[in-house]
Amino acid sequence: MSRLFPSAPEPTPTATSPATVAPVTPTASLTPVPTDIPPPTGTPAPSPTPEPSPAPPADPQGDVGTYGSGDPVEGVPGGVDIRVASVDADLRVVFQPTEGVPAALAEWATEEEVLLWIALYEPVPDPPAGYTEWLFALDLDGDVETGRPVGSSRINPDLGMEVAVAAYYDPSSGEYATYFLVWDPAKGDWAYGPGRARFTLDESRTLVGLALPLEALTQTVAQVTGVTIVPEAVKGRAAALSQVGGQKVIDFYPDLPD
Repeated sequence: MSRLFPSAPEPTPTATSPATVAPVTPTASLTPVPTDIPPPTGTPAPSPTPEPSPAPPADPQGDVGTYGSGDPVEGVPGGVDIRVASVDADLRVVFQPTEGVPAALAEWATEEEVLLWIALYEPVPDPPAGYTEWLFALDLDGDVETGRPVGSSRINPDLGMEVAVAAYYDPSSGEYATYFLVWDPAKGDWAYGPGRARFTLDESRTLVGLALPLEALTQTVAQVTGVTIVPEAVKGRAAALSQVGGQKVIDFYPDLPD
């Protein structure tokens, strides 16, 4: 098994149905172990609501590449080729969108949650052929000088990355799980976020949804990173990754810059 971020937690068994997967509590068996975060306190100051944006453009079909070089590959596993995601072409991310949300997710997230989603060209196999991950890397203030350093991973050549949130399938357990990580600049490593990310897979198995508590996200990012979320400046990138045998492939949305 090979995650995009090696310090992500191991999965804990969840409900067997992949349609709605319960979030998990990370185990402590990883090295290095991310920093524990005390529960957030207080109430964040209200932030201005960004203007709604139109639905993001579709990504070209068949542009999945090898993880290391990005070279095109044949025989891509299902559930990896991204058609569109909740990230605009300019990397902008609206946490609580009012437009462009797939109908299957329109009523899924609550008013207190951030909604992120990835739509796929091919359905996620049941079960997936190998380890599979659907990920969002988020720059919460639009400042490349804060967060995980630019270029420290393939997904963030142009993002200062405060948060990584993902759903993944672990073939060793046959279970789906999620992780929610916050970059700790004092440690130079990921710390576990508080609360739990929720994950859903629609009936067609071509739509992945993630939801996480906005208040906990806001408070924890401020506490751990010193960054205040700027809603109108939030940027990000989505990715879908699969490893079957020795082949590790990935698709980014939007594509990486040349």
